Amino acid sequence: MKNSDKEMVHKKKRKKKNDLKSKPHGRKREMSRAEKKRRRQKARKRIVMLQRLFAACLILAVLGVGGYFVWNIPSIQLNLKLGAGKEYTQEAAYEEAIEAYESALEIDSTSVEAYRCMAGAYLDIEDESHAKQILLDGWNNTQDESLHQYYCTVILNEAVEELNNDTVNWDTVEKIAGVMEQGILQDEAMQLMDTACSRLMDSMDAEGFDFASYGQMADRLSSLYASTGLEGMRKVISEFGWLDMEEIRLPMEYVDTYLGILENANAITEMPERSEMIACLRKVKEIQAQFSELFVQMDAGNYEAAKEFLVSESYLQIRDAFINNTMEYWDGMTYIPVSREYVILKQADGKCSFEFPDFKENENTAGVLTVWGNEMLDNGVQRSSITYEPAKEGESYYPHTEYIISYMCSNVQKKSSFDYEMNYHFETRVLTEEGMTTTMIGDWGGPYQWQKTY
Repeated sequence: MKNSDKEMVHKKKRKKKNDLKSKPHGRKREMSRAEKKRRRQKARKRIVMLQRLFAACLILAVLGVGGYFVWNIPSIQLNLKLGAGKEYTQEAAYEEAIEAYESALEIDSTSVEAYRCMAGAYLDIEDESHAKQILLDGWNNTQDESLHQYYCTVILNEAVEELNNDTVNWDTVEKIAGVMEQGILQDEAMQLMDTACSRLMDSMDAEGFDFASYGQMADRLSSLYASTGLEGMRKVISEFGWLDMEEIRLPMEYVDTYLGILENANAITEMPERSEMIACLRKVKEIQAQFSELFVQMDAGNYEAAKEFLVSESYLQIRDAFINNTMEYWDGMTYIPVSREYVILKQADGKCSFEFPDFKENENTAGVLTVWGNEMLDNGVQRSSITYEPAKEGESYYPHTEYIISYMCSNVQKKSSFDYEMNYHFETRVLTEEGMTTTMIGDWGGPYQWQKTY
């Protein structure tokens, strides 16, 4: 074969080969464009989807964060706690309700509604003490007048309940007085004060009467009248300043207290019976003052001090007033005791009088002096005598000792004669369950002193 023929064959083979190569290359180029378009569209879809997903996530994130902050806004939390507390209250789950209200106050310590609701929950379980404290705290923290009025209303309701149950006491009056001082619910409080004091006075018993509380409350009412100026307090003070009892055992330490109460009430509204008792108590003070120093001397065993006392003008007036039945207010006949523990006040038909208990009436006495108010003439001269009984030494009444000092006109035995003259006698009597032993000293302290025991 010629070279030209061979070259032709090779050309044909190369052409065929080239045709085979060029044909698939053209299809691949066409598929790549379609694929690229499809891929571009798919990519765009993915991008759009991702953008939407991102936007959705962003929105959710914003909503989530915003919801968190909104959820935790104090006012919303406060309302949620208050709502929960009210639901618990309706279900009578009071402990849970109180916890909810406490949580509400932790969020806002000035929430008036939380204070009111919590106080109401405590009242529902009859815990007035905590209810009042919550309202008081609320008032102090908020200065809200509605809480102040609620607080006062709870106190007055307690007083009303005590009035209805006939359990009025000193605390009842004090509760009402406390409200009146607040300047709130004055009319309601004034009516309750009038009723409470009247009930209290009616319930007072002479036996074991509490003069300490009586004096304190009288001062309280006077101060309340001075601070409020309420006209109704005049009637209350006047009625409170009179113990309508036939007999009162008044401890000597409260004589000034009762006298002051009577005088204060009489200054507001004068009452004849009260004026009579005022004069009676002044006489009590006068008598105690006259005997006070002699008690001191007798308690110390200085019986000589009775000599000067027996001839003093004040004692002779007392003695003669009893003998002549002209003593004012002080009751007694023949032997009239004077003691220091208490005085017995008596009142009937607008008249008042007093007496002191003797040793047998009050065996726990610190000592009793006895005025001899009977007519006893010695050689035509009235005897002046007094007895002193010291406090008992043990639990038993016996042995009981009496010291009698007298200034009298008696027969004095001298060296060569018996002469009637004024002299002192000192007699000691010791009483036992078996009988009495007496030691008599005549012309006591004089030049012709004598002694006899029998």
